[in-house]
Amino acid sequence: MYSRDYIKRMIEQFGEFLLALKQLLTENRLEEARARLDAAFREALGITPEFARQASEDALSLLVSMGRVGDLDRALMLADLLTADGDWHALVGDDQTATQNYTKAAHVLMDVLLRQPFGTAQEYTQRIDALLDKLEHMAELEPPTLARAFAYYERTGRFADAEDALWFLLQHDASAWREAAIAFYLRLLLLRDHELLLGGLSRQEVLEALQALEVSS
Repeated sequence: MYSRDYIKRMIEQFGEFLLALKQLLTENRLEEARARLDAAFREALGITPEFARQASEDALSLLVSMGRVGDLDRALMLADLLTADGDWHALVGDDQTATQNYTKAAHVLMDVLLRQPFGTAQEYTQRIDALLDKLEHMAELEPPTLARAFAYYERTGRFADAEDALWFLLQHDASAWREAAIAFYLRLLLLRDHELLLGGLSRQEVLEALQALEVSS
């Protein structure tokens, strides 16, 4: 097993690489940035950027869960590389690939975070929030992303944001999400008033939403 000191040094070096890469992209030195990105995928994760773009999210989640560095560190590296690769494609005018990369990065991070038994690392929430913000500015979030965002926001105590994602899902397919929505509001009713308010909802709002769902069922 790698020591924690070794892992810490590797993460610090990776952070320095990302800063240098961002500078290259800012300066529009795209060929040099491309070469460094390709090398980073190989050195950090043992894959090519083409594989990362084409592989399923399940395959990528399995990849980061098998490393000796651990799920969280490897998932963050993968997401950062996918995001940087997306930024590179956005700069060359390929918004479709950029969106696909941002989506895949967000999905992998949310999937790995939601598998953790407890806790939420700040590095995760910052990256997920930034990716969701990128995606919302580029296109309407698709149901697979909204479903993960719904679970992610509830996990991180942002109940109003979870509700927003849930209502989009209900508009897309009410029959598939009504039971999950009712269960969500029933879970919220188990919380204290101040916990609900910290998450952006009042108990009255929760009761009204639950009643509206029960009436429509």
